[in-house]
Amino acid sequence: MCCTYRVPCDASQAAGHYKADALAAYGQKTKAGTNAGFDPANDRMVMPSFFPSKGTDGPWVDPSLGDSQARARFKRRMIEVRSLLARELQERPTLVVEGSQTHEMSYSRYGPGASLPRHTDEHHNELKKASGAAAKPTRRSVTWLVYLNSDWDVKADGGELRVHERAKPPAERVGARGRDLQIGWLRATSQQSEQPVFLDARRPGSDNCCLFVLQADGVTRRDLSAKPFAATPALYLAGGDFFARKLLVDRPADAERFHLIDAPKSAASAFLPPVGEAGEDGGERVRDIAPEGGTLVLFDSVSMPHEVLATRGRERYACSGWFHERVEV
Repeated sequence: MCCTYRVPCDASQAAGHYKADALAAYGQKTKAGTNAGFDPANDRMVMPSFFPSKGTDGPWVDPSLGDSQARARFKRRMIEVRSLLARELQERPTLVVEGSQTHEMSYSRYGPGASLPRHTDEHHNELKKASGAAAKPTRRSVTWLVYLNSDWDVKADGGELRVHERAKPPAERVGARGRDLQIGWLRATSQQSEQPVFLDARRPGSDNCCLFVLQADGVTRRDLSAKPFAATPALYLAGGDFFARKLLVDRPADAERFHLIDAPKSAASAFLPPVGEAGEDGGERVRDIAPEGGTLVLFDSVSMPHEVLATRGRERYACSGWFHERVEV
């Protein structure tokens, strides 16, 4: 399959149908020690099915551009994958729902030396609203990639996908509990299992947010915040675990175990200790996945931080995207 789709992928790039996206810009901003602008020859570019920030269709779905028949065949294959996930995954039946601009897919190209820093692909709607973004009827649920380079030598060419997994398996389902999305973890101890922490943003009033975990029965909630608080991205992005533990979690035993999923991305990050492979709370491990042609990768869009290591000396191509699920109201 990788060779079948690599040829039209190359042709679309040569024809100028690829564009820089928000992640490429973010990667540029976080490259230490450089003020270089975006370089289309060497940085990440995509040919997307639609632009979420604009709400408009992208070149992937334009039948007049490139090999639209190859893209249609690929889309049918991924619909089969999506339908299987909707049947087999717990509490994700709306993955199968097809509508206008509900499932993103793109060709993506990394030029020589291109990389992406650590990030997650989806965040709680309340945090989006707090930053001025409009709520949407669907959200990214499952991230997927299909690599297209048939002759990739990872030792020589690099470009690995690095995922930051939890070192211990979680006790509960990750990502979301209905409309309540995950934003953190309680780290496993010798007596306690790893627990996903969810954000409930449906409390009355302006202070409408509360963190909770699930008890052993998988149903009963236990609040980590004694009082509800207002959603603000600053609480989650500016200070990392240190400030989140001080501001959001009340019991010292919980605060000691608490860890935000995403690493901080603001200017305050420069004043925090470096984060190694064990993560900010010591409870992570890294897994590197080689971008070998024909490999399919899938992971939860909310709970899995990931990055792309730099390619060395050549281009790296993939089909990538997100399966959406309906947001409960």
